[in-house]
Amino acid sequence: MKLIDVGGRINEVISDGYLEWIIDTSDPLTLDLTCDGFSSVFINVKQSSTLSITMNVLENAGCTMLVWNNTNTSITFNEKYIVNKNSYLNLAYGECNAANSTRDTNVSLKESGATAVIKSASLCKNDKLFNITCTSHAPNTSGNMENYGVVLEGAHYKMEATGKIVKGAYGSSSHQTSRALTFDEHQKATIIPKLLIDENDVQASHATSVGQIDENQMIYLQSRGLTQKQVLSLITIGYLMPVAQFIDNEELQEKLKKEIESKVVESCSM
Repeated sequence: MKLIDVGGRINEVISDGYLEWIIDTSDPLTLDLTCDGFSSVFINVKQSSTLSITMNVLENAGCTMLVWNNTNTSITFNEKYIVNKNSYLNLAYGECNAANSTRDTNVSLKESGATAVIKSASLCKNDKLFNITCTSHAPNTSGNMENYGVVLEGAHYKMEATGKIVKGAYGSSSHQTSRALTFDEHQKATIIPKLLIDENDVQASHATSVGQIDENQMIYLQSRGLTQKQVLSLITIGYLMPVAQFIDNEELQEKLKKEIESKVVESCSM
C-alpha cells in the first residue's frame, strides 16, 4: 500500500501485480503512469482538490484500475489514457460519498488491437458530473462503456458519454450503456449518449434509461415481506455492487461490498 499525502507531480512505472494507493492531500496532484506489464491498481481517493491522471499502456500490456472517490469535499478529476497495440485498459469509478465531483476522462485507442472497458457506479447525494470519451484511432479497436447512477433527493447526476470512431479505424466497435435510477420525479438525472462515427465498417450502439423503480417490481418485493426502504436499498446495491468486483482481489471486494451496503442503507433510510 502506498500513501500519497503531498501534491505535485508523480511519475510511476506500473509492472505486474496488484497495487493499492491512498491519495490524501489537500493540494492538486498529477499522476503520470506508464504500464509495461499486467497489473491491477486500486486508487482510494480520501482527499484531493484536483486529481489528474495520465496513463500510457504500452504495447502488449494491460491495466485494470479502480478509482474510488471517498472525499468529503469537492474534487475535479482530469484523466487521459493512451492504449497501444494489442493492449487493454479496464477502468472503473466508484462513488458513494456525499461531496460534489466533476470528472473529465479521455481514452484513446491509439493502435490496432487496443481495447478499453470503462465502468462507473455512483450513489449521488450531491452533484456528480461525468464527461467520458473513448476514441478509436486505429483499425480493430474496441471501446465499451457502462455507467450507472442512483440519484437521491437534492442530487444531480449528469453523464455525457461519447464513443468516437475516426476515419480509417475500420473493424472497430463502440458500445455504451448508461442508466440512472431516481426515487421520485423531483430528482435530477441527465444522460447524453453520443456516437461520432466516421467509418462504415464498424459496430456501434448505445442504450440509455432514466427513471424511477418499476412499480410492479416494487409491489412484488414488498409482497415478499420487504419494507419500501429495504426494497430501495436492495435495488440500489444491485446498481452499485458490480464495480466493487471489478478487481480480482477478494479482500478488496469484501471491503468495498461492506462500504457500499453501509452507505446505501444509511442513505435509503433517511
